[in-house]
Amino acid sequence: MRRWCTSLVLVFFAGITNAPAVLVDWSAETWTPGSLTNSFDVDPGTAGNDVTATVSGDTAQLRASLTGGGEQTPAITSNLLGGFAAGHMSLQLAVDLANNTQGVTVTIDFSNLYANGVSNVSFQLFDLDFSNSGGNTYQDILRNIYATSTTGTQIAPTITPSANNSVSGTGINQVITGNVSTSDTLGTANATISFNTTDIRSITFTYGSSNLFANPTYQHIALDNISFVPEARTWYVGLFAYAVVAVSTALRWRKQHRRKKLPQV
Repeated sequence: MRRWCTSLVLVFFAGITNAPAVLVDWSAETWTPGSLTNSFDVDPGTAGNDVTATVSGDTAQLRASLTGGGEQTPAITSNLLGGFAAGHMSLQLAVDLANNTQGVTVTIDFSNLYANGVSNVSFQLFDLDFSNSGGNTYQDILRNIYATSTTGTQIAPTITPSANNSVSGTGINQVITGNVSTSDTLGTANATISFNTTDIRSITFTYGSSNLFANPTYQHIALDNISFVPEARTWYVGLFAYAVVAVSTALRWRKQHRRKKLPQV
């Protein structure tokens, strides 16, 4: 009996710690070009929308893509490939900032139905680069990069740059800066952002241009698929309750069975 109970408890907790990752896959989602907020139902384990992406800040400076279908951004396109094969979809942001203090902020909110938030959020950004030729004068930067926990605490990211960009600063003050002009289709100007922790309610970052140019020209990046691990499924609560009842019933049966076998005095 003890061995059986121990095995049940181990299975229960193993299931909690090994919840599968969920993906916001842009090739499977829709985004009306130019709209500033959209929600997505990507987790089969919860009802309704699980993730909401919002673009705020100097949104009047958002522009249409210069390639592909020329969609007003934000838009899901295959224009910036990040080293993936042709046709790979991502959420593109294009801006023409009036000055280098402007920027647009992307916020990724996870549903309040995740009472304990989510964990292990990870995504790539494509084409964080630099140009100072042919009339193009901009230097992509990403700043204010952090997650917010379910209790309101800001969480610092783990950032992995590529050959053509770099990371400066520490903690929640890290900045990704583009250093070299890069083809839109290559992965040498990607950056990977990860939050290897739990209890995440939202992710935020701001895209703009460095102070190298007072009036930056047109520039763009793309947000690739977003991976996250949901909190423990609610059906585990039911499983645990069922296990408690089953163990209790088995113990009562065993006690009664032993009584029947006691010799009569």
